[in-house]
Amino acid sequence: MHVPLVFSFWFTVAAYVVHCIDESLLGGSFVEKVQQHWWPEYSWKKFFWFNSAYFVVMIASVVLYDFRGGAWIILPLAWVIERACNGIWHVGWSIRFHEYSPGLVSSILMWMNLYFVVRYHPADKAITANIWIPALVIGGAFTAFLVLYFPFVKGRQMRRS
Repeated sequence: MHVPLVFSFWFTVAAYVVHCIDESLLGGSFVEKVQQHWWPEYSWKKFFWFNSAYFVVMIASVVLYDFRGGAWIILPLAWVIERACNGIWHVGWSIRFHEYSPGLVSSILMWMNLYFVVRYHPADKAITANIWIPALVIGGAFTAFLVLYFPFVKGRQMRRS
């Protein structure tokens, strides 16, 4: 069985929609928990604009890959990787604070998606190291930013005040 990569990339966007709903409604909300643990000034407005920008970038990446193919696969693949790694961050948050991390349950969709890309990509669409490495670097850089920014940058500022 094979799943066309473009379907997996659109699934990333769809799973991210579910993820944003999860972060908005479950476990007290992502905004509330970020305010509580790291950044009292974090707001729904910041949450909205950050996620809106992320959606635009993700969707543009998928459309570019869909129309242009080739090396344009790097960006949607990077978001698949980043979203899967983001789920690990939610697991860490739950362990660290002994509470539900808003976004944790929907992270399962991201892990499933990465599995689909790795296991079920079409055989004629082999993903070479020339694609995986830049995608891992980009996905890893965005993961590092998201994982480190709240606890280390904003958390440090909160502890100082």
